[in-house]
Parts: sequence; structure tokens; C-alpha cells
Amino acid sequence: MAGSWVRSVILGGAGARIRACGRQPAAVARQAGVPVAALRDPELLVSGASVMRFFDLAARACRRRNWGLEQAEGAKLATLIGPLWVLLRNARSVREMCADLARNYDLYTDAALMSFEPTATGGALVSWTASAGTSDNEVQIAEFALAVILEEIRSHGTPGWTPASVRFRHQAPRDLRLHRRVFGPHLRFDAQTNAIEIDAAMLDRPLRFGGETRHRALVRSVLRLQDGAPMSTPLQVEAIVRALLPFAPCSARDVALGLGLSVRTLQERLAASRRSFRSIKDAVRHDLAEKYLRHSGMSATEIADLLGYADLSSLSRSFRRWTGGAMRSRRRTTP
Repeated sequence: MAGSWVRSVILGGAGARIRACGRQPAAVARQAGVPVAALRDPELLVSGASVMRFFDLAARACRRRNWGLEQAEGAKLATLIGPLWVLLRNARSVREMCADLARNYDLYTDAALMSFEPTATGGALVSWTASAGTSDNEVQIAEFALAVILEEIRSHGTPGWTPASVRFRHQAPRDLRLHRRVFGPHLRFDAQTNAIEIDAAMLDRPLRFGGETRHRALVRSVLRLQDGAPMSTPLQVEAIVRALLPFAPCSARDVALGLGLSVRTLQERLAASRRSFRSIKDAVRHDLAEKYLRHSGMSATEIADLLGYADLSSLSRSFRRWTGGAMRSRRRTTP
């Protein structure tokens, strides 16, 4: 497992883009905690958290609300995720490719999480989010990530295909022209997650190189990699909590069922990692509350409901415990 690192290829062209705005890319990199050499060398390992800060700081330095989308132009999923691409390339269908990407994303990095959730219409939501505590502003990196993932999905479809919807947790920018060009017309902001909704017909499209025997062999290879460095139980719990929170009570029992464990076994595994279900759920709630308050247009009452609180006062008490301050102090607009 790659841990919280990503390859510096994700920063390709960023230096030139920042210079074109009349700013110094080295200064932005240093402020974000990114090695300056990473702007030139695509093979360095860089902290995922520092890359997310870099995207945010670059957007602010250049005064470009759509910096993440511009950075996504020409970026290829295969280049970013490296060896994991071999498994995706040999999936038998778009559905299998998306499921493989979400299931094995931690082999690329655990600085972010992905999920693949079927919808009632036979389609699915492919969701992406920064891990708890990784970034307090994922606007730029979330738009970058979904743009790159969508471009890969589109490459296997018919010309002109657009997703059923593309959703973002943050509020809409004033100018949506670039978003519509990149993502299509079905945009939703102030949503419960960052996600691409894919229809059943697209999901069932076969991939050119896919084959059952070859795919099974590649899955076994990936599982062997995971056996050597398994995705930690706390990270698995966080991924499920993030997927369930907007839709279900998200109790320890719900999460244990999702992992195929008893509640007792789940608690024992978390205790062995010196974590608890309550602490993980609390950290996810804190992370999401900060992001919704900073970057969405939802009311505090709506946020409380989304995070599973009985009422606004319960969320307010938790927020004071997390930060020592009131929720209104976190309200600000996106860059």
C-alpha cells in the first residue's frame, strides 16, 4: 500500500501554469510543503496532504477558481495511478473497472478514499473524498480527481456520452461554463458527496482488453499485494462511515456488516490499532462539518441532519468540542 503519498506526476505542468499567472511556483510549493523538485521530477513521492494544500494555494495565488479543472486537462488516470492501471485496463466492463478502482484505490494512496455504490436505477455512484484530517479545502483537488476519473470512463463510451450527474459537496462557482464543458450539463453542488453518477448502459459496456481469466489472475496479484500490506481496519471503517453517513444511522453494527465482521471483532481490531469506532466516526463528522461549512451553501441545520445529529444543538456542542469555537466562524466562500 502506498500510504499517504502520491507520485509527483500529479503536479505536471503546475509550475508553468503558476508562472503564467505571474506567480512563483517555488514559493507556492514551499508554502504547501511540497519539495520544489517535485515540480520538475514526476517520479518523486510527495505527501498527499501537501499536494492538496498546493492545489488550494495555487488557485488562490493565481486567483483562478477553476485551477484544479485546468490542471486536469491532459492528465491521464493511467499516468497518475501507475501499476494499478494494469488491473483497470483488463477489467471486463466499465462497471468492473470502476469497482476495481474504488476497491483498490488504497494501493495508490490512502490520502483519499473512493467508493462504488449501486443506485436504485441500476447505475452507480463513483465517489471520491479526501481522508479525514488530510485537507480542510478539497474543492480544487476534488474537481481535479473527478475530471480525471470521468475522462477515463468517457474513453470507453460512445461519443457524446455524459454522466447522469456529477456531484460536489462544495457550492457552485459563479461561472459554470468550464464545469459544463468538462462534466456535462447535469451538475449538482451542495451535494452529500463528490461523485459521478453512471447509468447502467455505460457500466455494462465491455472493455476492449478485458477477459475473465486474465482479470482473475490480476485480481489475485492485487490481493497478494494487499495481503502483504493490508488496508488498515481504521481506514476501512472510515471509508464505510463516509459512504453511509448521508443515508443511514451509521452505527458500529452497520459498519461491521459492511466489513463482514461481528461488532465484537470489529471493536477488537480497532482496539489493536489504538482506535475506536466512536473516535473514527467523530473524526469523519468533524472533517465533513468543516468542509460543508467552509465550502457549501447548506444551512447548519441541513449539515446537522446530513451528519446524523438529532438536532442543530447537538452538532453545535460537538463543534465547540472539536474547535473551541462556534460554527459561524467557519463560514467562508470558495476561492
